[in-house]
Amino acid sequence: MLKWLQRPSQSQPPAPDATLPEGWFAPQSAERLLATPLRQSCLHQLRQLTPLPDTLFDSWILTAINRFAALVQLLPASQSHHHSIPGGLLDHSLEVACNAIRLRQGYLLPPEVGAEEQARQASAWTVTVVCAALLHDTGKIAVDMEIHQRDGTRWHSWQGNLAQPYRWQYQSHGRDYHLHPAATAMLINQLIPSPLLDWLAGYPTAFASLIYQLTGHYERAGALAELVQQADKASVARYLGGDIKTALAQKPSSFPQQLLTALRSLVQNEYRLNNPECGSDGWLTEDALWLVSKTTADRVRAWLLQHGVSSVPENNNRLFDELLTHQLIVANEDKAIWRCIIRSDKGWSPVEPLTLLRLTPSAIWEQGEQRPACFGGDVTPVNGAELVPELSTPTQPLRYNRRSQAW
Repeated sequence: MLKWLQRPSQSQPPAPDATLPEGWFAPQSAERLLATPLRQSCLHQLRQLTPLPDTLFDSWILTAINRFAALVQLLPASQSHHHSIPGGLLDHSLEVACNAIRLRQGYLLPPEVGAEEQARQASAWTVTVVCAALLHDTGKIAVDMEIHQRDGTRWHSWQGNLAQPYRWQYQSHGRDYHLHPAATAMLINQLIPSPLLDWLAGYPTAFASLIYQLTGHYERAGALAELVQQADKASVARYLGGDIKTALAQKPSSFPQQLLTALRSLVQNEYRLNNPECGSDGWLTEDALWLVSKTTADRVRAWLLQHGVSSVPENNNRLFDELLTHQLIVANEDKAIWRCIIRSDKGWSPVEPLTLLRLTPSAIWEQGEQRPACFGGDVTPVNGAELVPELSTPTQPLRYNRRSQAW
């Protein structure tokens, strides 16, 4: 069943060009770059497994692969880890695309619709998977390495294909490892044919997942991000001589990790914190992040369902129990809910204490990551903590209307 995992994965490094100094490489055509046995095997697999007529495969997928090969040339996939030899990025990217299209057969996409609609969208999702996997590391050539041409100029990937002999070096310090996933966005139009993008745009959920994936918003790409991550791990494990089956069998995210990802995404991207004059989604103090309990439970559930997580408790109290069990929130004795009085330095305070969840700020923001300023005021717990009834709501309006920019 997993014979496709056993094929040799490493291409031999290309023979150096005797006419160039050591470390320099001459640009090659896509056809020549793709002529190695490994790369031809990947192309054959992709053609066999992509549900498109040959004419569309050639004009869409093969065109994207040719453009990708011509752009990345013999650049490596990493400095000293996996696929660090010349040509490593092309080998790795094609392998991940092959792994991903095979893994895709075990996914029902999009997860939130019925079988009939999944069947209608099947081809679009498979093509989305191939594009996302092929381009998953492309941003590295834009921001992680410096590429110099023979005439002394520095080449940037958005300038078009290399036209002179080139060499590369990695940045020696200060590399931002979160940057290259987002940098791929600059190259999407350069690599994916416009007719293919036009077609995918007719499938909004798949198209949105692709854009989120190729801009580094993995928490919003849902099942697509999970699939590409598994395919990537398998390629890395194969190159490093690890256990490929184990790499594939491991789910990228456990339910606790998915809960934490949801909380981080909501707090960092959507929540309004620390409003001094009216209600907020939460309040950050020196030692705690306080979030409105029912709002947070409802929005965490919605976020998880939107991203293909089906095992989400429907009852808020059960969801609070999950958060407590996995120590994602701070317990109030043995309960999840804290009743707190909020007082702003500007005089605002809700009429009654609010029911809140207490989190440790370091759970949401990693060390060195920029946080909002702390709330100008006090959050004071009061006695009588109890689980909030399912239908209870805060006494003050807490939702922020983004269109009108008002509460």
